[in-house]
Amino acid sequence: MFKKLLFGICVCFVALLVSCKGDDGAVGPAGEKGAKGDTGAAGPAGQDGQGGGAAGIISVGSVTGTGTGDLSFGIDNLTAAQQALYDTSVVVMVYAKSLGAWWPLPGSVQFDGDKVSSYTFVHGVDKTSFFVEIIATGWSEDQAAPPSRKFDDIRIVLIPAASLKLSAEVNWKSYEETIKALGLTDRTVKKAFLFKRK
Repeated sequence: MFKKLLFGICVCFVALLVSCKGDDGAVGPAGEKGAKGDTGAAGPAGQDGQGGGAAGIISVGSVTGTGTGDLSFGIDNLTAAQQALYDTSVVVMVYAKSLGAWWPLPGSVQFDGDKVSSYTFVHGVDKTSFFVEIIATGWSEDQAAPPSRKFDDIRIVLIPAASLKLSAEVNWKSYEETIKALGLTDRTVKKAFLFKRK
């Protein structure tokens, strides 16, 4: 009987301790405002609207892929600062247009006659040129070599890495959402040239 009574008292005591709450106290006055920090270093200057940390669009235009399945495009005459920017600080998104729709790469693209091909891409800097190479990885026909495909357009969107991190809510697989989020329009499109490594 004594043990049951002692146990009951302990339970009530613990419940009383847990339910006790004292005054949290008033909020103190705000501290002094700190000194303004130094301004960071400016990014590299752009040339003709390219580089300098700004987003941009490179358009290939209407093009037909070859039987090798590879297409290479680029922009030339980059400054040393732009080469460094394109090599390390830019995220590259590629969109292929077919049948009036934009298809994100890597991924599948549908063409006339219910034909489908899958593509991936690589990009880099070669001397003073920035290039993107599109590579066929699969196709709907039963043949060894990639079939020739006609694209309405291929667009390369260059996104400063900082913009991509700050805008995680944007659907980057959508060409329309991507350019809207970056404040780009068709007036900001630069024309690419066919690229062959030197």
